[in-house]
Amino acid sequence: MRGLATSQATSSTTLFFRRLNKPTSTRIIMASAQQVRGIELASSSQRTDLTVVLVCPQIPGNTGTIARTCAATQVPLHLVGPLGFELDDTRLKRAGLDYWQSVCVKVHESYEAFYRYWKEIEESKRGRLVAFSKFGGKSHCAKGAYKPGDWLLFGSEVDGLPENAHKHCEVTGGIRRIPIDEEHVRSLNLSVSVGVGVYEALRQIDEKGMEVDVEYRPQYGKED
Repeated sequence: MRGLATSQATSSTTLFFRRLNKPTSTRIIMASAQQVRGIELASSSQRTDLTVVLVCPQIPGNTGTIARTCAATQVPLHLVGPLGFELDDTRLKRAGLDYWQSVCVKVHESYEAFYRYWKEIEESKRGRLVAFSKFGGKSHCAKGAYKPGDWLLFGSEVDGLPENAHKHCEVTGGIRRIPIDEEHVRSLNLSVSVGVGVYEALRQIDEKGMEVDVEYRPQYGKED
């Protein structure tokens, strides 16, 4: 469990979209965060032991799909600019913006702004920064790779994570690599990488919760 301090939190439990007027023509829609036991979340149902951070994502469909994954797993999502799209982009909505109010906690203007935000969290509750990169040397599924409170960082589809993000992750949670055969592809799709990383982290952090069985629900009507 970890607490996230913020000066922009609201005590209201009603979430709403807010359009921010930027110096550029970029329009950003974000959910207004709320405080839940001192933790900054988009909704009270979100987990407090894992967070996904997208640094400079460029393709709206990927971000929308990732938002859907975060909604399904109740994992908070942070976006770090500059973004390659507007958050009211039609393709983003089609992929998962319906879930935005209960998923996205904050949009940071730059990686530096995000890092300052992270550093301002009380050290004992801050958690680690864990990067995902094809250049990483540690397996994404190594035993003990993840701890409660981790922030999973994923870079741009074009340039990956910036150099300073690599440095910050190296000294906190490390840089993880999802294995691929590079003879045929250069990298995994960003939304696929996030899905792999999130579910492996949850498996290690919340193993019992991930193994709960539920009653089978026939897809095509009742069984005979």
